[in-house]
Amino acid sequence: MTDRYSFALDMIDEVSSFLLQKRRRGFSIKEKGVNDYVTDDDRAAERIIRDRLAQAFPSDEILGEEYGISGTSSSLWVVDPIDGTVDYMNGFPFYTVSIAYMEGGKTVFGLVGVPEQNELFSAKKAEGAFLNGRRIEVSRIDRKKGLAILVPPHRMHDHLDSYMASMRRLYDVYSDMRSLGSAAISLSYLASGRVSCYYERFLHIYDVAAGLLIAKEAGAEIEIDEHDGFVDVLATAKGLMEITKEAIDGQGSAL
Repeated sequence: MTDRYSFALDMIDEVSSFLLQKRRRGFSIKEKGVNDYVTDDDRAAERIIRDRLAQAFPSDEILGEEYGISGTSSSLWVVDPIDGTVDYMNGFPFYTVSIAYMEGGKTVFGLVGVPEQNELFSAKKAEGAFLNGRRIEVSRIDRKKGLAILVPPHRMHDHLDSYMASMRRLYDVYSDMRSLGSAAISLSYLASGRVSCYYERFLHIYDVAAGLLIAKEAGAEIEIDEHDGFVDVLATAKGLMEITKEAIDGQGSAL
């Protein structure tokens, strides 16, 4: 396990350096679906990780956003080479490199690198969460002074109205809202106490595998709903889950 963790650290560094250099030189963009884009750098970055993994741990399985799943081992790497491609395309500095390692369906460790900020969020199961080597924990600020990261379903427009209604009700719970464009950084910001809540729907496991462990190890309360190949995530600082759920569902009894 030590070898795999050291390998993941090296991959975060290598891919982060690659992206910082490449973004400044330009890239091509293709549209995969509604508001869903991929650059040649997404694919090249995942290719770097896959090639290194094939050399270092040839029997391990890998699931990545751009090339799907390969291998049949119970040792699984879950990789998003650029979580926040639209951020990357536009020079918005919150895109991430996300790597999680799982065994038997359980996440053993997760790493989220933020190249433009020179930040590395990390966690090992039952060992706490860290930012650049310093232990982190979820916010203790009063909820009415806190921030929430809320991400409307920009690729699922038929769900926009109901989500926006929930956002309106959440203004009775939190002070203000943000959207950063990366699920991995959103969960990491929750873990580090920079925000008190994160809510997003229609995600994929490679978006959140590393971030969920980091948030959990930092003390976050987390609820996940898996449906139709998607993952919905609601994560909050301690003691805020129920009041947040009531606002989202429109119950409002505790507001």
